[in-house]
Amino acid sequence: MDFSIYGDDSKALIRFDPRTKLFIFLACGVTSLYTYSGLYILLFAGAVCAVLALSGKPWTALKAFLLFAVALYIKEAVDHSGSSAPVVVLIVSVLSTILLYSLPTILSILLIVQTTRISQFLSALTAMHLPVKAVIPIAMLFRFIPTVQDEWNGIRKAMAFRGISLSFSSVLRHPGKAIEYVLVPLLFSTIGVMEELAAAALARGMDIDVKRSSYEEVRLRAADYIVMMLFAALSATIVILVTTKGAAGL
Repeated sequence: MDFSIYGDDSKALIRFDPRTKLFIFLACGVTSLYTYSGLYILLFAGAVCAVLALSGKPWTALKAFLLFAVALYIKEAVDHSGSSAPVVVLIVSVLSTILLYSLPTILSILLIVQTTRISQFLSALTAMHLPVKAVIPIAMLFRFIPTVQDEWNGIRKAMAFRGISLSFSSVLRHPGKAIEYVLVPLLFSTIGVMEELAAAALARGMDIDVKRSSYEEVRLRAADYIVMMLFAALSATIVILVTTKGAAGL
């Protein structure tokens, strides 16, 4: 089992507080609703990649930024090609545009999931004085996602041992077999994961509405305040610029 998918910040140059990562996620969500320029998205995605690299995931940040650069190049190339572009090229342009607008939010989710242990996340949510009924579902969600990912890796390896390919082309050619070999075992594994997570939560007394102690030290430091101010300023500037241009166009 790969425990790194449950959150690992052991190689981080700067250990950011989970609340800072949540703030980045909210800023990405707000900015994605107002961003219509590749330059603005480039600035915001680059900032998220920088935080991801400082949090101990430099290769993930580099691959994400290269993917973003390729998608931005494709979009700009299609936009300057005029209306004579074939249908396939236009479809690729639409997909690259969707990727551009959603990539900052996806990166912020990766930042939370891959660099935050569940104990750190619980301590941060408790420090925000959120009720237990809100803390438990959020904590279980972030634990559920990597657990299902681990189950998917196990299913893929089991199918490979049996000589069954799960490539994209084979799934398109044989959708029925894909449902039989992938979705059915994944659904049964998901049911088992939900039962195990619920039992673990009850065994740890997470359903008791009392203040819980924690071994994790959650504290906002100078780096956290600097990053939050940077993303707040970036998001506010982009929203103001886009809103101003829209009003001027009217």
